[in-house]
Amino acid sequence: MNGWIFIDKPKDITSFKVIQRLRKILNIKKIGHAGTLDPFATGILAIAVGEATKSIHYFNQNKVYKFNVVFGVSKDTDDITGNTTDKSDIIPTKEAIDQCSRKFIGNHSQVPPQYSAVKVNGKRAYKLARTNQEFTIQSKNVFIKSLKCLEFKNNCEYSFIMECSSGTYVRSIARDIGKMLGTYAYVSELRRIKIGKIEEKDIILLDKFEELVHIGDHFEAMHSIRDVLDDIPAVLIDQELSLKFRNGLSFEYSNKKSENDYLLIETEKKFIGIGKFVDGKIKPVRVFNL
Repeated sequence: MNGWIFIDKPKDITSFKVIQRLRKILNIKKIGHAGTLDPFATGILAIAVGEATKSIHYFNQNKVYKFNVVFGVSKDTDDITGNTTDKSDIIPTKEAIDQCSRKFIGNHSQVPPQYSAVKVNGKRAYKLARTNQEFTIQSKNVFIKSLKCLEFKNNCEYSFIMECSSGTYVRSIARDIGKMLGTYAYVSELRRIKIGKIEEKDIILLDKFEELVHIGDHFEAMHSIRDVLDDIPAVLIDQELSLKFRNGLSFEYSNKKSENDYLLIETEKKFIGIGKFVDGKIKPVRVFNL
């Protein structure tokens, strides 16, 4: 039981609850996820099981979101679940939104929402916010590859699609677009539709996966570590070097790759682990017991 499961997270359930349920269904302790989804959000939740938990750090892919933004209202959570804090009669046009959206493309500094899992002096921001404590969240650098306003939904709501780096808060983007256009805004719907090469066609409903577990067919719904990390270049080695790598020893390797590049290390029969190219050698970083 070593691999990745890509669950279509239901609405109104936390990512942690999904993990808890899968841990119980699979009767396994080693399980984790790559990127939390807010409870009101749906879409791809990438879950690593067993030895795959060692590969979470390397599955740091761009994510694509579809979301709706309501203008003219602000929420304390920056999403539909929060309490209304301010209102404005200003509802921007699509042309104004398009001009504004272009300013977010590229490297972007954003402040995460007050209701987020970011730690402030060792405590989660959302816990401080719930108890009405005053605090400041430091801005963080993210990368926005694309951000487009798709269509006008109703008298104050627009739909968007965005591709961004891991760690980007969609709620912050909506809030900041509102501010830049002289009004307020919050996210009313949010769905993650892609992580790296993983798309909606690759995901499975939580209930459906549970059904497959009961009849023993769930392995077909799982993805191997090797398959999920296939954007990382691979190096094929023999059994002698394989033994050396497994024992934590580096070996000589000559190629044109940049220093500190990660590499998948494998033999003809087996995926062994992840190495790093340093000073003309491949140094073991992660070894998988598969």
